[in-house]
Amino acid sequence: MNEDYREKNRKGFNTLQSIRHITMALFFIAMGIIMFVAEHYKIEQILAFDKFFRYFFGGICFLYGGFRLYRGFKKDY
Repeated sequence: MNEDYREKNRKGFNTLQSIRHITMALFFIAMGIIMFVAEHYKIEQILAFDKFFRYFFGGICFLYGGFRLYRGFKKDY
């Protein structure tokens, strides 16, 4: 009985972690995309930054978002 409760608790924790990783991944990927397309949509707050910094930060956000997405689907906690 106690092992069954622990297994159910562990599955719930893993599901919650997976949802958290996927949500954060989508946020970081969206932020990376916004950094890349800011010039096209003329987002003044982002255009105030240096072009190199925008692309560098956008790439880092995109890569980190991909890592979080991979980790969310892998479920290795």
